[in-house]
Amino acid sequence: MRILTIVAVVALAVVGSASAGNIALDPAAGGTASATCGGTPLPCFLTFGGVQYLPSNAIDGNSATEWVAPGGTQDPTLLIDLGGVFPVDSISISGVGNSGNSIGFEVFAGGAGSTVASLEAGTPVGTVDSQAGGTAWTDTFSLAGTPSIEFILYDVTLANGSGSSGTAGVDDAYASTISVDDPFVPEPGTFGLMGAGLLALGFARRFRR
Repeated sequence: MRILTIVAVVALAVVGSASAGNIALDPAAGGTASATCGGTPLPCFLTFGGVQYLPSNAIDGNSATEWVAPGGTQDPTLLIDLGGVFPVDSISISGVGNSGNSIGFEVFAGGAGSTVASLEAGTPVGTVDSQAGGTAWTDTFSLAGTPSIEFILYDVTLANGSGSSGTAGVDDAYASTISVDDPFVPEPGTFGLMGAGLLALGFARRFRR
């Protein structure tokens, strides 16, 4: 009976935690996503501690990496290609920024073949007019399980050099983490464990007779 109880508990535990969660964006975690910076005249880049990173690091869920478009960059953008089509529940943008300064941004999501221009021509899934910097913040935008999403656009609308060049209190464009979450989907192994637990329970009841 103890063995059967353990089997049932394991099955329930896996059911409770079975969720695809954040889409694997980091290539090291098996993700296939990539990111492209945009803006003129200065290039945007990915950096931390003075070290420049590859584009994929902008979205790997590691707050030690950061995407930055320096002051003077016009219309800074970060276009993320998930590397495939996914259902998406939500998109989260995290950052810190500089105390006393703020940025504004919009977030767009689109299907295969989307571009910066086509996404900007559509309706954003989220808009932040003024996000204060200086302390860690996260803004999450719900898509309620929207199917067929492949591209995410982080479009900074108000930054130092983008519409308010040189204005005090307007920060450089930045994002330390961008996370894309998909709906709860039970993993195939979950059903197998549930079946094993129920089968074991059936055998137990048979032998007790």
